[in-house]
Amino acid sequence: MRKITILTTSLFVALSFFMVTSAQTINLQAPKLIPEVSLNISPTSGSFEEGSTFEVPILIDTKGYSVNSVSVEINFDPNTLSIVGPAGDTSIIGVWAEAPVYNNTAGTAKYVGVIPQGIITSSGLISSVTFKSKHSGRTSITLSENSKVLLNDGLGTEARVVSGRATYTIIPKASSGVQIFSETHPLTSDWYNNNHPIIAWEKEPGVTEFSYELNNEPGTIPDNEADTEDTTIQFKDLQDAVWYFHIKSKKNGVWGQPSTFIMKIDTTPPAYFEPTIDYLLASVNLVERSLISFFTTDNLSGIDHYEVGVIDKNQPTTISPIFIETESPFQVPLREEASLHVIVRAFDRAGNIRESGIDVITPFFISNFLKENSINIMMLVLITIFLALILNYFWHHHVLYHLRKAWHALREDNDLPKGRPQIPQLDLRDNTKTAEPFFPPTDHNPR
Repeated sequence: MRKITILTTSLFVALSFFMVTSAQTINLQAPKLIPEVSLNISPTSGSFEEGSTFEVPILIDTKGYSVNSVSVEINFDPNTLSIVGPAGDTSIIGVWAEAPVYNNTAGTAKYVGVIPQGIITSSGLISSVTFKSKHSGRTSITLSENSKVLLNDGLGTEARVVSGRATYTIIPKASSGVQIFSETHPLTSDWYNNNHPIIAWEKEPGVTEFSYELNNEPGTIPDNEADTEDTTIQFKDLQDAVWYFHIKSKKNGVWGQPSTFIMKIDTTPPAYFEPTIDYLLASVNLVERSLISFFTTDNLSGIDHYEVGVIDKNQPTTISPIFIETESPFQVPLREEASLHVIVRAFDRAGNIRESGIDVITPFFISNFLKENSINIMMLVLITIFLALILNYFWHHHVLYHLRKAWHALREDNDLPKGRPQIPQLDLRDNTKTAEPFFPPTDHNPR
């Protein structure tokens, strides 16, 4: 009997231990039987510049289950980030149960939508949230544990949600282009004859140093080596050319975008020139006006205008001429016994001046005519001499006489009637020699 009791007790203890063990095993495996989905943020890390905007996609991985309802809550730091817009144009959500909302003061956003037919996906896009970085530093975006996903099983079973998070670094904003100005060369479109320019620029808060370069190439970017902490600089004895001053600043340890300032320098006056003069005749021997013509060029800035001044040399030298802006040709009226000196000044666009002058004296008509037509007169003289030589040759060689004689003979020949014998006529005008007597031949052999 005692053995039976011991056996019974042993069986009871063993059965109790088995039951307890089985119950514990069931309790440990129960959570794993609930379907699990995950909500993720992409990318999970990154760096963005202060003041810039960037998009953060919210993705869902259904782990092979079909889901038809999503409610996502987002948390972010409102001190470093703000939402610009909760875009929902591209999404797996077919019907938005609530319009996407966000609160930049509380640092929250919420998306609630339905997928009527359900969906199975490993990277379904719920929405893309556009954030703007406000201040530098590290910041996080998390998906709240209150986010819910319902299965498409006809029962609206709530899946277990694994929420993701992302951490970003907001770097200090690089300095924008430096504001540059110059008191000596204020306008970048104008030319200047000052080759000692002074350049200054503004210094923003947080800027510690500057890197600059001066050359003749418009696209240069200064290196990342600090050149100065000052805000002004002067260059001396620059050559005539178009110069480009490039500069960038370093702010919060980051080099900013380069800025460029243009300086156009031209210290060379226009090319040398000599005015010319032409006289306008009022009568055969009277000159009333003269025309002063002039022209020159400039290699860099170009010619801007001309000024002309007239000096009467009969007046005291203390009297200064009055210069007027004009164009070529310039008319100068003349008086009897006038003696004038005309000064022409050529200005380039940088303000450089080239000056040249010419004397204007009332000319005597005949001498002026001979001077202006000397070539034609010489040609006429040569032609006259040539004709005289030809006539002299004809005269001394009786060419004209023989031609005349032949002409008369031809006319007389044409006047004689046909059939009548022609009797030669003796022209005694040419018989300058005495005719010799005619003796008939004799026979020198006597019989």
